[in-house]
Amino acid sequence: MPTYNRREFLPHAIRYFLRQAYQPKELIIIDDGESPVDDLIPEAENIRYIRLHSKITLGAKLNMACELARGEIIANWDDDDWYADRRLEYQVEALQNPKIQVCGINRLLYYDVRLNRAHEYIYPFDQRVWLIGSSLCYRKKFWLLHRFADINVGMDGLFVWSTTPDKVCVLPDSSIAVHMIHDRNVSPKKTEGAWWHPYQLDKLRETLGDDWECYQNGNLYHPQKPFWYLNEQPKREPAVKPLKNIYACLVHEELDCVIDLVKNLRYHDPVSPIILYNGGTNYSLLKSDFPFEKFGAVIYPNAVPLKWGYLHNFALKCMEFALANFEFDTFTIVDSDQLMVRSGYASFLAKSLASSTGIGMLSSNSERVLADNTVNRVAIQAYNEYELWKPLINSFPDGESKFVHWTFWPSSVFMVDAVRDLTRQFKENKLLQHIMSRTKIWATEEVILPTMVSMLGYEVINNPCSYDFVRFKTPVTTEDIKIAQQKNDIYWVHPVERKYNNQIRTLLREQGQSYTAGNGDIYVAHNMVPKPQPPEAFISKIRKIEGWLSDAEANMLMGIALKACKETENTHNIVEIGSYHGKATVLLASVVKTFNLNAKVNAIDTHDGKLGAEDAGLNIFPPSLSMFKNNIESARVSDKVNVIVDKSYNVKWEQPVTFLLIDGLHDYKNVSMDFGHFSQWVVPGGYVAFHDYADYFPGVKKFVGELLATGTYSKINTVDSLVILQKNILEKQSA
Repeated sequence: MPTYNRREFLPHAIRYFLRQAYQPKELIIIDDGESPVDDLIPEAENIRYIRLHSKITLGAKLNMACELARGEIIANWDDDDWYADRRLEYQVEALQNPKIQVCGINRLLYYDVRLNRAHEYIYPFDQRVWLIGSSLCYRKKFWLLHRFADINVGMDGLFVWSTTPDKVCVLPDSSIAVHMIHDRNVSPKKTEGAWWHPYQLDKLRETLGDDWECYQNGNLYHPQKPFWYLNEQPKREPAVKPLKNIYACLVHEELDCVIDLVKNLRYHDPVSPIILYNGGTNYSLLKSDFPFEKFGAVIYPNAVPLKWGYLHNFALKCMEFALANFEFDTFTIVDSDQLMVRSGYASFLAKSLASSTGIGMLSSNSERVLADNTVNRVAIQAYNEYELWKPLINSFPDGESKFVHWTFWPSSVFMVDAVRDLTRQFKENKLLQHIMSRTKIWATEEVILPTMVSMLGYEVINNPCSYDFVRFKTPVTTEDIKIAQQKNDIYWVHPVERKYNNQIRTLLREQGQSYTAGNGDIYVAHNMVPKPQPPEAFISKIRKIEGWLSDAEANMLMGIALKACKETENTHNIVEIGSYHGKATVLLASVVKTFNLNAKVNAIDTHDGKLGAEDAGLNIFPPSLSMFKNNIESARVSDKVNVIVDKSYNVKWEQPVTFLLIDGLHDYKNVSMDFGHFSQWVVPGGYVAFHDYADYFPGVKKFVGELLATGTYSKINTVDSLVILQKNILEKQSA
């Protein structure tokens, strides 16, 4: 926090820092004002005050603070701005995406303390990506390569523009900060400009909450008044553990509306993965060119058509998929005609559940539906089948008192422990399976799943998110949206017609600047990091595929492929020469898909069945293309594989290569031709692997030996008959 003559604002800026929910934090204050402000600084281990005796530029002060910072993540903290207590937590969460190096906001709320007016500054999405400097949060490693310019105005823009747009995350929740307009702004605010808009004062007051009074009627601190927190302990908000959420969306019609839903979720929630389950009969619905993965959405494999009112299988399948592939705390159901109206959903759930234990589900109705109910037809049918369900009810402690529970399906939320137990019950409980084969209950998802959660011993509580505008067959209106956006506990609206030009969809898109991140490009700041899987999970996947690759070699290939894609920038082409039935292809593509790498496996092979070495006599096998395609299809990685049926040296290639695997014919001439055709495209720091580097194929050993002797490559490792080389970085400098 650089500061200069802002004595009246400084205590509040410190207070906003102290109450941040994110705990491992320190505040570095660099002061070059006309008089010191050390009397305003509380004694705290995590606050450091540095007094300068001569004035320097704002950029220089920022660089000095960054030098002193002990953390690996740095946030700029203006001395005259208001910050929400979730700001650091929100921004650190966005930086968990390894692709993102800096994040912040460019749709800004302003309060003019002189004129008691509110403004909103909306930076156009078709302009070069920009973030306001006071909101910047970035990695220290990034700052070391992109220091702030030694100037007073504009260093924030230069800082952001020093990298590529894909590394910049424009956060959608602008309410994490309110910027103050006063007589001593370093950069004067010309609020009559085209990008400035009037903002409702009451809405801004709601954002500031209790802090609103600090800026009213001269309440800012004056030197003559004693500073309140030197004598009183500052009020600190209790720390709330961040919550990991995942969305399960059942979709079945109108691709443009599916895309609209995905963009809506990603715009308001930059970190929660989205599972898309195609429950319709249009099997090609999600097989489009739209980059779902870039928006944090994964498509459930092998989805089957579902019948309305019998959606429990959709939920259970998505739950199993989530457990196998992700780490999460909450599992949120989202209907295809449901949309989000505000950001901060996961944080809101986290705060609402912070002091609660034993919860299994967040429901629209936490109370049991009793047997004398005459309104809820789904529950009535469950009681009509009581004798069928009785053996299962009696198998649980107090099962009788847990029957029946019901929830309105959209916006229902399940806790991870309940998800784990639910899926186990439906998979292993024979009695439950027998009942499910005979039940005539419709809307199974709305009554059977919450009832099972309760019978399993979990508490079913009311969802803290309001259901005011999550309704059954009552379309959402524009007036509903206006009301919803004024209430802090409303996150969802339903139903919204599944037509792209629907008035509500259009309104929400316009409010979200077409769900762009301010740079005219797609919003890519999601935390799409799959649950870590042991190497065995990948290796067991390829053991039945015919080929010659040991477990140890497979393990090495996985590690190098992942390392190569993580270490290099925008050059994620994996080239495999010699695929046969696809053993290594499936392995590499599975790594790419599981870790959401921006990469493609280019599998090059003639598939003519000729294997071995020309100088030792070739072995003739049946043509392998059909089996190769079957194997990559069965492994569900065909979308990550570019199949090229040809000799390597006939392939026209002009793209950087991150990782090159040579596993074609194993004589000196063919190895040399395979490598020679692609060597110029291997990036500095990229990797090359040669398979069958062994005495029984002397041509491979000879070529690798000569290649290492040139000094262009270094040997990284050898396991069994696989040798790994890395192209020296110095190649880039000499070029």
